[in-house]
Amino acid sequence: MKPIRLKLSGMHSYRELQEIDFEKLCEAGLFGIFGPTGSGKSTILDAITLALYGQVVRQGGKSHPLEALNQLEQRLFVSFTFEIGKEGERRRYTIEREFGLDRKGNRRQPEVRLIECGRGPEEEDRVIESKANAVTAAVENLIGLTLQDFTRAVVLPQGQFARFLTLKSSERNDMLQRMFNLHEYGEKLNERLRDAYETNRQERHRLELELAALGDVGPEALASAKEEWEAASRQEKLYRDQQEKLEERRREAEQIHGWQEELAAIRQRLADLEEQKEEMEALAARVAAVEASGQVWPLVQKARQLDEEWRQAEEALQARRREHDAAVDRMAESERDYQTAAGRLRTDEPRLIEQKSKLAEAVQLEEELAALRAELTAGSEELAALQGELALLTEQIGRQEEEIAGWEAELKELDGKLQEATVSPQRRAYLQELRDAKQAWERELGKQRELERECADAEKAIHKLDAQLKTLLASWQEAAREREETQRRLAEAEEQPVADERELEAARETLAQVKALGREWRDAIQRLADWQRRWTENEPLWQAAASRAQAAGQRAAEAEEMLEGKKRELEELRTAWLAWQKENMTRLLRSTLAEGEACPVCGSTHHPYHGEEVAWTAAEAARQEAEEKEWNERLQTAEAAWKTAEEDLTGAREKWHAAKVEQAAVEQRKIALTEEKAALDARIQAIAAECGRLGPSWVVTEIEQLLQRYREAEAALRHKTEERERHKALLEEMRDLLARQRERELEQKALYEKQAAVLGEWQEKQRHLAERLQEAAGQADRLEASLRARCTDMPLEEIEAAYARVAELDKLGAHLKNQRAQREEQLQQAKAAAEQAKSERTKREIREAALRERLQERKLLWEEKRNRWLERTAGQQAAQLLADVEERLTSLRSACAEAEQKHLQAVEQRQTAHALLVKTEEACAQLTRQREEAEASLQQALRAHGFEQIEQVEALFGEREQLAGWKAQIAEFQTLRTQLAYEAERLTQKLAGRSITTEEWQSVMQGWAELQEALQTAREAVAVARERVTNITASHEKWQTLQAQLQDAADEQSRLEELRKLFEGKAFVQFIAEERLAAIARDASYHLKRMTNNRYALELGDDGEFVLRDEGTGGIRRPVSTLSGGETFLTSLALALALSVEIQMRGGRLEFFFLDEGFGTLDPELLEVVMDALERLRMSDFTIGLISHVPELRVRMPRRLVITPAEPLGAGSRIALEID
Repeated sequence: MKPIRLKLSGMHSYRELQEIDFEKLCEAGLFGIFGPTGSGKSTILDAITLALYGQVVRQGGKSHPLEALNQLEQRLFVSFTFEIGKEGERRRYTIEREFGLDRKGNRRQPEVRLIECGRGPEEEDRVIESKANAVTAAVENLIGLTLQDFTRAVVLPQGQFARFLTLKSSERNDMLQRMFNLHEYGEKLNERLRDAYETNRQERHRLELELAALGDVGPEALASAKEEWEAASRQEKLYRDQQEKLEERRREAEQIHGWQEELAAIRQRLADLEEQKEEMEALAARVAAVEASGQVWPLVQKARQLDEEWRQAEEALQARRREHDAAVDRMAESERDYQTAAGRLRTDEPRLIEQKSKLAEAVQLEEELAALRAELTAGSEELAALQGELALLTEQIGRQEEEIAGWEAELKELDGKLQEATVSPQRRAYLQELRDAKQAWERELGKQRELERECADAEKAIHKLDAQLKTLLASWQEAAREREETQRRLAEAEEQPVADERELEAARETLAQVKALGREWRDAIQRLADWQRRWTENEPLWQAAASRAQAAGQRAAEAEEMLEGKKRELEELRTAWLAWQKENMTRLLRSTLAEGEACPVCGSTHHPYHGEEVAWTAAEAARQEAEEKEWNERLQTAEAAWKTAEEDLTGAREKWHAAKVEQAAVEQRKIALTEEKAALDARIQAIAAECGRLGPSWVVTEIEQLLQRYREAEAALRHKTEERERHKALLEEMRDLLARQRERELEQKALYEKQAAVLGEWQEKQRHLAERLQEAAGQADRLEASLRARCTDMPLEEIEAAYARVAELDKLGAHLKNQRAQREEQLQQAKAAAEQAKSERTKREIREAALRERLQERKLLWEEKRNRWLERTAGQQAAQLLADVEERLTSLRSACAEAEQKHLQAVEQRQTAHALLVKTEEACAQLTRQREEAEASLQQALRAHGFEQIEQVEALFGEREQLAGWKAQIAEFQTLRTQLAYEAERLTQKLAGRSITTEEWQSVMQGWAELQEALQTAREAVAVARERVTNITASHEKWQTLQAQLQDAADEQSRLEELRKLFEGKAFVQFIAEERLAAIARDASYHLKRMTNNRYALELGDDGEFVLRDEGTGGIRRPVSTLSGGETFLTSLALALALSVEIQMRGGRLEFFFLDEGFGTLDPELLEVVMDALERLRMSDFTIGLISHVPELRVRMPRRLVITPAEPLGAGSRIALEID
């Protein structure tokens, strides 16, 4: 860290802003700060620490340094710029802090900024932090030093380090411990060692408890469990091999038995579907008729809709004709009214327009007159107000001049009082030194009393701990006795016989199987009752379905006979029709021949009988056409009758087929119910047989017997289980008690050991406190003697009062300064107010004259406009006259426009009515044509689909909602029959002639069930054995791990015991202090050689004391007590440099430090030696600053800051830079 620039103002004796350019000051590597005592030399150091850390150390380190504020100032400002970092990463920062008081004398919130300066003109400065605490933390992070470390490394009071040179070895080590906080190493390491020791002891205790809780999980128990597992596995493998051999036989028998049952069911269903075939055919015919009605029905709807629309159109046409006649009459009447209104408007409009123009000008004049009248009134009022203000201002100016004279007299009086309340800097510094020395003495006395109290407390604690240690020993022995008694009781309880867990588990499994069988038996009984209810409900349905099927078959036979009769009648009629056509074909051919054209039969162009037939054609044409029409009508009637009979047959067959399908479905449900009854009876018998296989006590014939025996077995099992659980709970309770007692025994033992260790620590602490008490007493005596030597002009008891008097005078002076500043501010305000009042009076006089002239001009203009207004209105209101004229003009125009609008509306209404009439006539004619066409299309569609009446189509169309169901029924029938035929063929191929009887099937399944039961029992035995092996293996592995961990913990305990012996007392801290002192001695020897041209070197002797080696006398070693004054100063300075570097190594690297030493006690020769040493000590990257008032040093310094003291109640201290 290198200082660049420092600015300060308002701090201690400095009032105006002062700036120090450290870049120029540090160029030579050595500079001095010179000035009289109290001039403000040390304030420069205070300003640096205040800027960096926000505190002034000499003022107690407060966050708001009120005591550092100059008595005549309200604001304290410091700004410090420095560089830090290596060459490539070096950055420049500026810290600004401002403190002050408000007008009431209270502290203002400090203003703080930490700025990172730009590296060049193109890079702008950047504010990093702007809060006080954040800025201080950022500075500590940048520099790497706290406030205490910084003040130690920057300011090196030489007298303290000379004392350090001559201290005894033990005293020097204590001083190093305090300076570098070395005692923290010993305390922290001892604390960590105690924590590690206690943690390891608790870990050993925990491991012992866990080993005790695991029980017998050694190698013998693990080998026994594995042997049981292997035996059970061999038995399971035997049963599994038998299962594999029987599996193939059971699977084949089960497959063949299933295929046989499935094939029988499919063949039965195919037979049922064959009976439904005719019914499905009838249903298909009905579907075709309904689909035909769907094609005709839209034409029916269209014809009905057009008929309704034609009737409504006729009514609308009559209404349009009446509306047209009324519109013609209204148009004629409106035309007459419009002509009358237009004539009146042409006569009166020009005269009214002229009157309106004149009256509009009069209205404008009225508005201007009103505005001028208001302006005259306001101007008169403003003139009166200005005259009143001028009088008040004249009176105010007189009072303010008297007040100014009073303020000036009071300021002179305050200056005199302030001079009396000022304390000289020399008196202030003297009292401050006395007060600090007395406080240091009192602190040492307090420290001595505190140590005495701590020694007494330690004695009491040792007695108390000794008594507690005896109590803990007795508790430990009592816990061991209780644990041994519980172990004996547990061994006796474990020898008592109880029911086997396997026996209880087998009983529970049997009860679970019985419970499941009983639930299944009860369900079978309930399903049997439900089956009886459904059988009773379905008997009437079966009889009704049979009756409907029989009746539908009879109706289908009758319809078939009717169709055969109609078919014979149609064939006979067609034969007669062909005969009639042959008879009349020759005659028809001759009638169509023409002379010269080829005959279509023989190809001749000559027709000898053509003339005779022409006459016949003319006579017989009408008769032949009538006969042909009659034959066509008879044929159509016969075809329609045949189609009707065919449709009737189709409908009858469909109904018959539906009835047969319904009957087959009902019969199928009957068969299913019969099969269900047989299955339920067989299942109840099977359940009873399965219960009998569970044991002789479970052979029953009724479910009530099974329930009774289940309750008895369950009660017996519950009794045995409760007895075993009680015994098990007793064992667990005793084991838990034993574990708790064992843990309590170990806890008591640990408490005893811990209490013994605490007692030893208290005894060591008592010894250490006695040593510190003796040292504190000696230090207090030395401080008291020093204080009495300094304080010669007053008793020690009056030091605080004298210092308090200075504070009172400072407070009075600050109050007077504040009062004077307030009075001076009030005086300036009064003068400014007087000047402002005079300026306001001049402005108002100018405004008064201008206002009088403007009022005269406005009065003349008002009279001229009033004369013009009277000429146009004769004194009446122009607005009312204008409104009357506008109303008459508007009325005429409105009447004409209204008449014209009514006429136009009447014409438009007549045109609209005419257009609507024509449109309605056209629509009516179009609807008539559409109606006739729709009727013709409907009749043609009826004939084409064989319908005679529209009602027949309507009835069939009403059944369209059932069409989808009928089609789905037909499709389902066809699909099901195809699928069943395919399944029957597939199953026949799979069987390939194989079959199995019921007895064979039951024999195979019974053998399979018995083998499965044996295999399940073997698997359960394997699972139990495997779980036991797994549990023991897991516990055994944990047992081995815990044994290893316990051994490790014991080893660690031995090492920790050894370390506790090594760290007893301050042995380790003394070792660190000696190593640090050796490093400081080597660095100090290096600096001493540079300052003395390698003549002197500093070493540590065998007894830990400093020794000076003089190379000029052959390397003779001399004790430091034999050194001269100059040699002592050089050696002390070398130690100061070494200590400063050592402190700086803990944080950031500083490139300067100050040596605050007066040098006034040195003779000229010794002063010359010191200056030569300092000049040789110059380093390129390190600068030394001296603070002194000795003129000889000022002459030798290449760079100098000269401080000019402050003037009483005048200018503050000033800083000047001198360069050789």
